[in-house]
Amino acid sequence: NAKRGLLDALRDMDCLYKSFYMDTKRHTEEPWIRKKAYEALKEVKEWKPAVVVTFDDNATRVVGGGLLGTSTPVVFLGVNAEPERYGFVRGTRKRPGANVTGVLERHYFAQTFKLLKALVPGIEKCAVLSDDSYTSRVALDYCRSLEPSFPVKIVGYYTLRTFQEWQERVLELQSKADCLLFYNALTVRGSRGKVLSNEEVIHWTVKHSRLSDGGVWEAPVKCGLLGGVILTGYYQGYYAGLKVKEILMGKSPGEIPIERPPRGEIAINLARARSLGLKLPMGVLLSARIYGGRQ
Repeated sequence: NAKRGLLDALRDMDCLYKSFYMDTKRHTEEPWIRKKAYEALKEVKEWKPAVVVTFDDNATRVVGGGLLGTSTPVVFLGVNAEPERYGFVRGTRKRPGANVTGVLERHYFAQTFKLLKALVPGIEKCAVLSDDSYTSRVALDYCRSLEPSFPVKIVGYYTLRTFQEWQERVLELQSKADCLLFYNALTVRGSRGKVLSNEEVIHWTVKHSRLSDGGVWEAPVKCGLLGGVILTGYYQGYYAGLKVKEILMGKSPGEIPIERPPRGEIAINLARARSLGLKLPMGVLLSARIYGGRQ
C-alpha cells in the first residue's frame, strides 16, 4: 500500500524506479541489517538515483543514515523514531536543513482508545501487545508518552518474541484487562522458528479472546479486530511521494518539512462486533471504513 501511494503521487512524473528489499521484519539481527544496508548503498552508488526513498526505521536508520550529508536526496516514510535521533534535523523540522526529509509514522493511539471507549463504554483496563522488533519498541515508547491522554488505564505493554508467549499472554489477560490493543506481530515466531503472519496471530487472538480489541493499522482491523483510528500505509507513501515530487522539480530536501500525515481513518469490523455481542453507535458507523459486513 505504501508503494502504491508513493507511485500514485508521482503518476504525472516521468520516473524510472528500482526497488531493494531488505527483509528486516523477518531478519531482525543487526548483522543482517548491516549487510543489507551495505548492499543497498552499493546499489545507490552504482545506479545514482535522483532520490532515494527509505521505508521504515531500519532502512532509514542504516541506508538513509549512510547517505546523510551526501549529494543524494533521501525521503523516508514509516519512521517511528524522532528524526533528530538519526541526525536528520540540522535546523527545525519545518526546515530540516540536510539532504533528508520525510514522513513520520505517528499512530493514533489516543484516538483509538477513545474510539474503543465510545464503542464499549465499560472498558477501563487495557493491555498493549506487539512483537519485539526495533520498530515496535520505538512505537510503544511513543504510545507511553501519550498515556496521560488515554481514557483507560494501561495495565501493561508486552513485546513478545514467540507465538507461545503471545498465546499465554492473551489468555492471562482475559482476567486482568477488558481491552487489548494490537500494534504489530510481524516478527513473532512459531514453534519451529518460522515467522508467522499478522493474519495468523490475529485470527488466533480473535478466536480465543473475549475482550474488546483494537489496532492502529488497517490490516489488523480488516483481519478481525474490533476497530481503531488507523494510519494507512497508502497515505504514508502518498505524502512521501509528494515530497519526492518537490525534489524532482528542483526543491532542496532541506527546505521540505518533516511531518506526519494530517489525519487517520476510523475503521470498524462488524463481524467482530457481532461476535462480542456489541451494538455499535450509528454515528460512528456512518463515519467509518467498514469491514466484516457480510460475514
